[in-house]
This record gives sequence, structure tokens and C-alpha cells, in this order.
Amino acid sequence: MNAFLHKLSIIISSLWVGGLWSMLMVTTILFNKVPSSYIAGAIANDMFVFMNLFGIFSSGFLLIYGFRKENLSFIRSITFWLLILMLGLTLISYFGINPILENFRENSISKEIIESVFVSRYSTWHGIANTAFLIECFLGIFLILKIR
Repeated sequence: MNAFLHKLSIIISSLWVGGLWSMLMVTTILFNKVPSSYIAGAIANDMFVFMNLFGIFSSGFLLIYGFRKENLSFIRSITFWLLILMLGLTLISYFGINPILENFRENSISKEIIESVFVSRYSTWHGIANTAFLIECFLGIFLILKIR
């Protein structure tokens, strides 16, 4: 059973981190191919919501598995702290940053309104979201190296 859980932890972490990195490529293509950046943003938002939920599930599973495998000594491991940082970034994104960006989108009729009225605030929050996401992606690389 432990070998199965270990292999499952590798699969789940690989899917999670691979999904994060693929989001970088998909959103780049999405914004280059869809004529309306407002529509592209709405589609990207739905994909980020899914990835955030999958990240919460994945980190929860990996934390439970880590404690089951190593007991309380798991807290002293790098894997634990990578998971906590990634989970923290995911929760901040899902419950903090994404609702703010969604509020900007809901309160604006078009991209032009976002760009004219809310450009400074929207750009700031979008930059924070991008930075948090990139940090999570790079932490994911270290997580994969530690788990395997």
C-alpha cells in the first residue's frame, strides 16, 4: 500500500506542477489567438480556478501522505515547506487575488473600461497574480525533485 501511495503522490504532484507550467503556455496562446482579451481573460480565469482547486486537493493529499509516511518529522522536511508555500500561494490566489480581478471584470463592460478607469489597480493586481503564479511554478519544480 505504501508503494502505491508513493507512486500516486508522484503522479498527483506531476499532474499539478505540469498543469501549472502548461497554464503558462496555454494562456499565452489564448491571448494571442482569441480576438477579445476580455473573452480570453474569462476563459483563462476558468482554467485558473480549476488549477487552484486541483492545487488545493493535490497539496492536501501530499501533506496527508507526508504525515502518514514520516509522522511529525515531516514538518522538518523541505517537502513539507514547499507544499505549505505552494498551498499558501494557491489559497491567496483563489480566495484573495482572483476575486479582486473578477470584481474588476464584472464591474467593467469591456476591455476599454478596464484600461481607462481601472488600469493602474488592475495592472497591479494582475502583476501580483502573475508573480505569485510564477513563484508557485518554480516551487513546483523543486517539489517534483524532492518527491521523486
